[in-house]
Amino acid sequence: MHAGLCEIETFEDEDQTRPSFQAELEEVIRCRSPFHVNIEKVGGLLRTIRGLIEDPRTSFAELDKLIEHVEARIFFASAAEELAFNVKNRQENVRLINDAYCSWETALEQIFVERLLQGDANSLNDYRLNKRFQRLLKRETSLLSGSHPKRALFIGSGPFPISAIWLHQMLGIPVNGLDVSLDAVQRSRELIDKLELGNSIRIIHEPSQSYDVSGYDVILVALLAKPKGAILENICNSAKRDCSIICRTSFGLRSVIYEPTKVCNEMLERFTIEDARVIAGSGDDTISSLLLKIA
Repeated sequence: MHAGLCEIETFEDEDQTRPSFQAELEEVIRCRSPFHVNIEKVGGLLRTIRGLIEDPRTSFAELDKLIEHVEARIFFASAAEELAFNVKNRQENVRLINDAYCSWETALEQIFVERLLQGDANSLNDYRLNKRFQRLLKRETSLLSGSHPKRALFIGSGPFPISAIWLHQMLGIPVNGLDVSLDAVQRSRELIDKLELGNSIRIIHEPSQSYDVSGYDVILVALLAKPKGAILENICNSAKRDCSIICRTSFGLRSVIYEPTKVCNEMLERFTIEDARVIAGSGDDTISSLLLKIA
């Protein structure tokens, strides 16, 4: 998920790099240039200071500040700024910010799981993005109106399976979370045990994209789950024909932080898009959702 390595400044010599980095960070955050210019500056900073992406826990306070800035610029960008960005943007910068956002969100989840296990946090309400994910799952479960699923799978559950937890709470059915990362699975299992949800939510380690998903009525695919094409191909080949598949994506400027799910001819040959919940505008929600059915 991370961009390729190259010879750039890191955090190895903190005394030499940090003062310069702090100044660069403050310059980016104070920048009042048009959106596309500011994103160019963010990309340049990420290109120079690889530690923000490759070692997010060490530099989390700085990365957190940068991500907060990028989100604010996205949420409050004007239509004119979006039009200009669509012409002026460089995909290299978008890919770097996608990677940085992935690193930030993963680190945020890891930190929260550790806090909860240590007793420094008490419930989901203490998680910074809890309300955002609660609204997301409310929108996604509304896509299932009229159906009565009995078992759900969430692909790409990460270190903190908040989506699986809210999916279980809203539908009242057993949910399995699946992830390719053994570390993420181990953290999730500890958390599920801590929350006493082991009878309702099971976390599975599955490093392959070729797993049997025929036992589920609902399959939810995380936006950070990759490779998306292989995951969807496997679902098409092994899921029930009437299974409801909710595939997360991003639209508009929100694709600066989340790489969108590519809707292409190959996808539409396998699935029909039955419905969608599209996020845009100035709210702080970030993820859109497509309801797919196997064609």
